[in-house]
Amino acid sequence: MNKITLLSIAILSSFFITSCDDEVDLPPVLEIFDGYYIQGDATPYDGLDNNGLMIDGNAEGQATKYLNLKSGSITVTREKNSTTENPNSTTFGLNGEGEFVEGGNAIACTQTPGYYFFRSDVEAKSIDYVAINSWGVIGSATPGGWGEDTDMALVSSDNGVYVYSVDVELKGGEWLKFRANDQWAPQFGVKDGKFALRLYESEDDPGSIKVEETGLYTVKMTLGAAFEYELIKK
Repeated sequence: MNKITLLSIAILSSFFITSCDDEVDLPPVLEIFDGYYIQGDATPYDGLDNNGLMIDGNAEGQATKYLNLKSGSITVTREKNSTTENPNSTTFGLNGEGEFVEGGNAIACTQTPGYYFFRSDVEAKSIDYVAINSWGVIGSATPGGWGEDTDMALVSSDNGVYVYSVDVELKGGEWLKFRANDQWAPQFGVKDGKFALRLYESEDDPGSIKVEETGLYTVKMTLGAAFEYELIKK
């Protein structure tokens, strides 16, 4: 092999190594999904964060988020074709009349620190807080039937994603729901094949979840950028 060939190989090798290094060193570009987001020092989200995505409500312009709140400020933005590096944000907050509107001021959260469903509604120009003290499962599939909840425990809250879980004996062919505060609202069930929230008793009942087989299960509910549940047979 002559010197010119060796030099060519060395140059090509240097190019590929540099290219690989450049790819590794490029900063990640995080896509932000279209929708409403919550952030601010009252929330777990200091800035625009995928975990801060709110869940679309039953009505147009309505969005809901489950999160741990403290005293501070809240801002809601609507994102469209955004990334963390290049957000395309429309900001919402409160105007002087206390209405939730585009371009409004940051929301001062004065609620007692704790877990809440926060709901915003651009059509009704309103915001609301629903305090959550406990979660449990209830229904004919559970040990307490329809008369007594089986309490769930918060097992993780990393990055503002809340995971509740309980190990429990369930009856096959029977039904269950997830509910908060030992009340019938808020509650989760299944509606049209989707895990659905009923925030107020005035809203439609989301239906119950069928347990196919009798056995010991880990029942898990995740409340993050999506509302999800799992029945894991042990």
